[in-house]
Amino acid sequence: TAPAQPTKAPAQPTTAPAQPTTPPAVEYKEAPMLAELVKAGKLPPVKERISDEPLVVKPVEEIGQYGGTWHRVAVGVGDIGIFEPRIAYPNLIRWNVTGTEQLPNVATAWEITPDGKSYTFKLRKGIKWSDGEPFTAADIEFWFKDQVSNTELTPSFPANLKAGGQPGNLEKVDDYTIRFVFPATYGLFMTYLASANWYDMTRAPAHYMKQFHASYADAAKLDAMVKERKFEHWRQLYGDRRNYQVNAELPLIWPWIPETLPPTNPSTWVRNPYFWKVDPAGNQLPYIDRISFDVVENAELANMKMVSGEVDMQLRHVLFKNYPLFQQNKDKGNYRILLWTRGYITDSVLAPNCMHKDPEMAKYLGDKRFRWALSMAINRDEIIQSVFLGMAEPNQVSPLPTSVHYWKDQAKNLIDYDPDGANKILDELGLDKRDSEGYRLRSDGKRMSIVFEEAGVFGSWNDIGQLLTSQWKKIGIELIVLNEARTIMYERKAANEHDMGVWTGSAEFNPLIDPRWFLPVSNESIYAVPAGIWYSSGGKEGTEPTGDLRKVQELYDQIKDTADTEKQKALFRQILELDKENLWCIGVCTAPPEIVVVKNNFRNVPEQAISDWHLLTPAATNPEQYFFKQ
Repeated sequence: TAPAQPTKAPAQPTTAPAQPTTPPAVEYKEAPMLAELVKAGKLPPVKERISDEPLVVKPVEEIGQYGGTWHRVAVGVGDIGIFEPRIAYPNLIRWNVTGTEQLPNVATAWEITPDGKSYTFKLRKGIKWSDGEPFTAADIEFWFKDQVSNTELTPSFPANLKAGGQPGNLEKVDDYTIRFVFPATYGLFMTYLASANWYDMTRAPAHYMKQFHASYADAAKLDAMVKERKFEHWRQLYGDRRNYQVNAELPLIWPWIPETLPPTNPSTWVRNPYFWKVDPAGNQLPYIDRISFDVVENAELANMKMVSGEVDMQLRHVLFKNYPLFQQNKDKGNYRILLWTRGYITDSVLAPNCMHKDPEMAKYLGDKRFRWALSMAINRDEIIQSVFLGMAEPNQVSPLPTSVHYWKDQAKNLIDYDPDGANKILDELGLDKRDSEGYRLRSDGKRMSIVFEEAGVFGSWNDIGQLLTSQWKKIGIELIVLNEARTIMYERKAANEHDMGVWTGSAEFNPLIDPRWFLPVSNESIYAVPAGIWYSSGGKEGTEPTGDLRKVQELYDQIKDTADTEKQKALFRQILELDKENLWCIGVCTAPPEIVVVKNNFRNVPEQAISDWHLLTPAATNPEQYFFKQ
């Protein structure tokens, strides 16, 4: 049975909850490696490097010990960059570890006007960039006015900074106060602000980036730098220098900063001497000196390194199908296995391309009855037992049972295995002719084949695809499983060249944060990429959807237009009703637990947590307080 759900949506907080900003009256302490630099005159004393209002992080188990290198493994070079926000969580505000409460972070306090149009934030005083320069409201003002609002750098003003279809504005009130003002009610602003899409806001050090910006730099010097790096335009230089994956000089406010970057392998990140968080005893965080990323070719190789004990702590790319292997080798590898709860409903969303560029394929994939038949022909119990070891249950793509938006009728819609019913629907659609191998023929005489594209980086997608191949053959549908690099998959979906994609759910603990699977909001809505691009670009790119696909977008806009959480809940129910009817995405089952591999001497990792991109997991668990126990 589903866990008891909250029946009332939580009200939007208009002020910040109280948080400790100063540790007990003790002398600040620092890591030995930094003390040596202070002694050598290469760094100022620790009391001058820590914020005037440091954020105090309470350790999960105990006050930690300094030192050590956290060994991890990355699947490709870009994977290093994806992980870094997942340890930093540098947003103005943040979610707690369960995603149920918004907490102070870079901002210590906030005020929201009753109409939901004005949001004022007090920034934490004394935060410094990793080069020692002050972080102030001027940096966020630069990000907004000179980057986000500059059409050369940002051709389309971000949709998540608009309300009522019109851009919002940012005001610098004083050195440590900013105010966002919107032309209409923006009921989801705080929800977004604590989530993954907003770590970018505190990543534009004005004092450093102005030298690469046409509005500030000397034109001759800027042109020379552009040519030196073989770029054609200053915006390319700006983007390159702001990319922490290629520029180790970029100042950051993160706990660790780049030390050696690819093609060096392993690549390393080293502690930030100006990091602005401390433990209750006044020890500057992080405890760990370095993070080392060993870059490998694929997730299977990454898993083998974890099994053999070469990784200190990791959950990214841990494949659930290897759970027995991890359990068998944990003593030999000297690690323990934690099982965290997923914040998303499933690790395997099947996304038929409802807006296929091929009119013949669009005729079928775009028909809800065809998608019903595909869902009815999935033997979910077989997949759950063989892929997920029985640790899941049949389900569509739905809000989590613990969400106020959960609706059982939608979650359990069309999940019963019914190949006879599926065959009847397909016959009625005119797919009643078959070839010599029993596969159905389209109206143009070609075999009804669907290419199932999967990158294999998270879920056991290839295994699921192989089982679906045999299951859907029973209804005359040929499924061709194509494993490809993530970059290629992204290129193909951006070009709308795919038949069916697969990916994990996203933030179904609170689907208002990222409703990509309930309505097309971006190119991550794999089932209707042109509609998602149209929505995210404000109609400047992509293709405007029609019918119910457009209706769910309009309903989501209405959710953003109200600060009344009960109205938001009612509107999202209407979205779920349309999702239930159209079945744009097909769910297989709920997600199994998130496997976390942790060495036995790697401490302060919580036994229980929620894992989700929009919690920037594991960042919500405060990795800066992880440590190696001597």
